[in-house]
Amino acid sequence: MAASTVVALWLLSSGAALFAPFAKAYTPTAYLDIRRTHSNVGGVNIEYLFRIEATESDFAPQPPKGHRSYNTNPLGKSSQLPSAYSSFPVDEPPASDLLLCNEANGISNYLNPVGTVDVQDVGYLYKKYVLVPRGQCSFEAKARSAQRLGAAGIMIFNTLESRYEAIDPNKEYTDDSHPDWGNIQWPEDRADYECGDRPARDGIGLRFEVQTSSLHWTPPPYADNNLMSGWVNEGSWCAKDFESKGGTADEFRKACPSERCLVTGKNVSDDGSVMEACCAWDIPITMQSDGIDDGDAVPQSEEEKIVIPVLFLTMDDGEMLNQVILDAMDSANLEGLGDITYISVVPYARWYPEFHYSTIVLWAMAVFTLWISCYESASEYRKSWKNINTALNEGLLVFSRSSVIPSSHLASAVGGGRERTDTDETVDLAEDVELEVEMPATNVVGNGESVSQHNDVAQDSNFQIDEECEPNADDTLNAATATPPDNAFPGSRNSNIDDDTLHTDAESVFSETVERMDAIGAVGPTTDGASGTSSNAQGEQLQTQRVNAQSLLRSRPPTASERRVELHAMHAFFFVLCASAFLLLLFFFNLFKLVTVAYGLGGSSCMSQIIFQPLYTRVLKEKHFQKEIKLPSFLGRWTAIDVISSLSAYSIGIVWIVIAFSSVQPLYSTYYWVVQDVMGVSYCIFVLGIIQINTIMVGTILLALVFFYDIFYVFISPYIFGTSVMVDVAMGGKHGDPAFCYKYPSDYRCTGSQAPLPMMLVFPWLLDYREGFSMIGLGDIVLPGLLISFAARYDGAKFLTRKCSEASSGVPNQTSDDNVDEGTEAVADDMEYTPPLTRKQVIINNSWAFLKGLKKGYFGPMMVAYAIGLSAAYVAVYGMQRGQPALLYIVPACLLTMFALGMRKRQLSDLWGGPKVMRKANRMVALADKIPEFRAAAATAPRSNLPQSAVV
Repeated sequence: MAASTVVALWLLSSGAALFAPFAKAYTPTAYLDIRRTHSNVGGVNIEYLFRIEATESDFAPQPPKGHRSYNTNPLGKSSQLPSAYSSFPVDEPPASDLLLCNEANGISNYLNPVGTVDVQDVGYLYKKYVLVPRGQCSFEAKARSAQRLGAAGIMIFNTLESRYEAIDPNKEYTDDSHPDWGNIQWPEDRADYECGDRPARDGIGLRFEVQTSSLHWTPPPYADNNLMSGWVNEGSWCAKDFESKGGTADEFRKACPSERCLVTGKNVSDDGSVMEACCAWDIPITMQSDGIDDGDAVPQSEEEKIVIPVLFLTMDDGEMLNQVILDAMDSANLEGLGDITYISVVPYARWYPEFHYSTIVLWAMAVFTLWISCYESASEYRKSWKNINTALNEGLLVFSRSSVIPSSHLASAVGGGRERTDTDETVDLAEDVELEVEMPATNVVGNGESVSQHNDVAQDSNFQIDEECEPNADDTLNAATATPPDNAFPGSRNSNIDDDTLHTDAESVFSETVERMDAIGAVGPTTDGASGTSSNAQGEQLQTQRVNAQSLLRSRPPTASERRVELHAMHAFFFVLCASAFLLLLFFFNLFKLVTVAYGLGGSSCMSQIIFQPLYTRVLKEKHFQKEIKLPSFLGRWTAIDVISSLSAYSIGIVWIVIAFSSVQPLYSTYYWVVQDVMGVSYCIFVLGIIQINTIMVGTILLALVFFYDIFYVFISPYIFGTSVMVDVAMGGKHGDPAFCYKYPSDYRCTGSQAPLPMMLVFPWLLDYREGFSMIGLGDIVLPGLLISFAARYDGAKFLTRKCSEASSGVPNQTSDDNVDEGTEAVADDMEYTPPLTRKQVIINNSWAFLKGLKKGYFGPMMVAYAIGLSAAYVAVYGMQRGQPALLYIVPACLLTMFALGMRKRQLSDLWGGPKVMRKANRMVALADKIPEFRAAAATAPRSNLPQSAVV
């Protein structure tokens, strides 16, 4: 049990933060509506041409976000644009710097222009969007040069030429048809091209053979895009080779969607006249910053922030736009004076919701998970009262009082006088009252004599286990009294006892301590108070009962509370140390697959216990499903329901693990994230069911430690490790290369590489093209849940103690229909008919009772505090647009609420050290656990007229 607890907390610790979700990679994030504008003396004519998709960068702002309707209806079709959007002329870079890399190469300085060329170039792109080929310098360097030239934005398009580089760019080729192959840095296999010999996305990949003498290599290293693009009619040598082998145009486009190929540098012929060429990759990418040490000629101190949009286009879109620009320029040269034709672009980001409704759903999931987990953790108190109440109604148990406070106070506090309202003071008084439980004797003894004949004997033989707690005459309830009055109710000393129901032997309930157990055997036979004589036969029979009671007490099974693992202050420190060690282990080593398997198998076990066993127990009620299956002893004891539950849960879990290892981002599978959430809820219920704290001192220490733990590993760790340890681990640690995994999703280095660690609840973004997820770690539920579970159990303990106190005080129990006797039935006949409540009235009454319950006790207010704290965390995520440690907001909300309630109710010191009412309630739980044994023993044991009692 302890080992499983540590493992569970280890798993939960790495997800103990709330993170901003991730978006789907390689999805176009912006649109460019291309328009042709022609103006002359007659007016301005704007013609919409087409729309192309683009991706953004991580170092520059995005264009204005479009309306939701613009995702399907291009904005540029309207000649009158909304005020938030603008149309910008499109132009090419200066002729002296076609790649915008002169600054990066140290040739020009547009910030401080020097020379005729630099001066002419400044302002050349003022309020224009510039279209620039990729290559020779970084994306950020190109964007910085465009910004210094006055551009309003820059569009960088992919090219085949950019995939080659000259090792020595200053070396000249003497023979264009036979360049120096050793001076060329060739494209990278799988990163730039695919030859079709490996499983790639959608089966992409082709291999060709081309004549190197047919290509142009000047300027170095390569300068012939047209001869490697398109189909046969466009002059592509790759397409010609494919056609010569019997391929068709459709097959070519399916296997090579880019319709372009790259020379790989691998010789097919010995003399190098024939080389291998393969299909070029052309996918949208998110441009990355070049970092601090970018290696260009611009000093870091002079590199200003990029404030213009930077967009990336594919080869096909970039070349199409470039051709349109060239055509417009040619048209302008042929037009007369006063006619102007140019290409303009309307850039805007794709619409996505500012606020995700999935956040509300996830918030509700987290709050519900915590509520059901904490509510179930206190279920033993509710079940115990149900069992005790049933036993009281059956007459199997009888409560009487044995008080350690003066009897003059007892009558007014709990037992007598006017009925007290349900207040904390009432429960506090009940805590000071020790309840004496009597097992009533049957109405017929073994030789057939009536109870009345042995009434005096029964009264003389009544005894208490606790000698220190002598009840007064009015408070002691004797189950063996004569004819009950009409107003008796089950559980009182005057209760009607059914001969068929009450067959008890020498049973006894236990007390909390060993001293109370020893007291059972220490009490001698009682004497007759009237005559002062002692009956030896009665004494021997009573002594036998005491021995049997002592044996029962010491052989009792542990209660649910005793089976749990209680955390102490040292455990809190140990937990944080282990969590830190495990977090760093995941940070430095790629253990994602191991953690995923462990989580899947553990989650399957939790689902089996929390979901399937209760479900099948309710559905499969036949006795043969409850029978134990004969299995080898080392496998333990199993029933048919256990086997069916385990098979159901582990089948679901194994499929979940298979999906985790068979896709790059398994969260895109609905089955995967739904099962993960079900496992997460099961984990929370399981952990809060086996781990508990019994003082708010331990809860305060634990939550304070994890509060600073979260802050350190989210906000401070980047200054030590270079990145946020918590964020990195929660997002799955060391991922595979996103671009590579997009192209080869089935590669072993990519399967599951984009998935975060599974120890969290997730919910997909709705109506968002980025297909991201909102998340919350299970640690953000379980760790505050330990304190809230304590509040729920404390309220449950007060409930159980109050109910048992009411049963001993003579207050009729209203929860059973068996309490109505003939007298009350007669009164009921004379009462006016009251119609049953309608469904609407029931809902209103239940809702009102729920709202009132939120103000009573501790559990309701603590749940409200948790919900408010989690809401504050989500508001912070929305406002700051970055991940937040949820415990930063939840811990103060929960601790302040608990301390405020404790101070207002004047119970803080009791809660800090361990409430007495919980210890008393645990004894009641133990009593309830023995009730089935009482029933079994009552049916088989020799009948006696001697009642037994024990102070609980």
